[in-house]
Amino acid sequence: MKKCGYVTIIGETNAGKSTLVNQMVGQKVSIASRKIQTTLSRILGIAIHKDAQIILIDTPGFLRGKHVENLEKTAWDAFRESDDILFVVDVNKKSFTNSLALLKKINADKKVSLVLNKVDVIHKPKLLEIASVFSEVRNFEQIFMVSALTGDGVTEILDYLSEIMPEGEWQYDEDTITDSSFEKYASEITREHIYHRLHQEIPYRCVIKTDAHEEQSDGSVKIYQSIYVQNGAHKKIFLGHNGEKIKAIGEAARKELTELLGKKVHLFLTVHIEDKHNPHKGD
Repeated sequence: MKKCGYVTIIGETNAGKSTLVNQMVGQKVSIASRKIQTTLSRILGIAIHKDAQIILIDTPGFLRGKHVENLEKTAWDAFRESDDILFVVDVNKKSFTNSLALLKKINADKKVSLVLNKVDVIHKPKLLEIASVFSEVRNFEQIFMVSALTGDGVTEILDYLSEIMPEGEWQYDEDTITDSSFEKYASEITREHIYHRLHQEIPYRCVIKTDAHEEQSDGSVKIYQSIYVQNGAHKKIFLGHNGEKIKAIGEAARKELTELLGKKVHLFLTVHIEDKHNPHKGD
């Protein structure tokens, strides 16, 4: 009998949620970066394990301050419609105050499992101590200790979820790994390489839009993307000296898209200054 259900991945920013989703799906569907707040909207990853289709909802991390309200609303909307919750904690954090406060917000009637992530760099006695701290707040269905980066412990999570998913027909075809459009998927790959290349210089409010993709007669694909930034100074950062930075970003994104799509990719990037009165239309 087939099973199918929704599981929300929730936790503080940079806890490793996107990396965990990618490991569970077995392929990149959500970008992962050391930069905070890289997940700007919820992205479904669809994992098949045993007879179950597990639809994973990756949510924005929770931050304090400007522009956070809408991101938090997106996360809570995803949370409300899910069957189960994986609460992810970075065990290397110096303080768990924010994670504990977030955990307390989850309704008592929701099933929640604790995922202690990045356990490969911390001693087990400390892990047990951390698990005890979180268990004082609520009872968990399960407690998992994993390294989302290496994949250690992820199979145990999939085994558990496949057992508890409700019976029902699968919502997606077997080879579907995400509900994101091709355009959004391609844009997210480029976004990740922007974060990697620009480091502390990155203006977080940039928007990447895939304008078009064209299948070629030789089996390759041409992808045209626009990067919208807030001002001329940001545009200079993206372009770099003689266009070197944007070229490096494009080359890295092109290589990864080629590998992920299994076909040759020609990627064309242009940087625009966003028109405040007409967003995503610039110079």
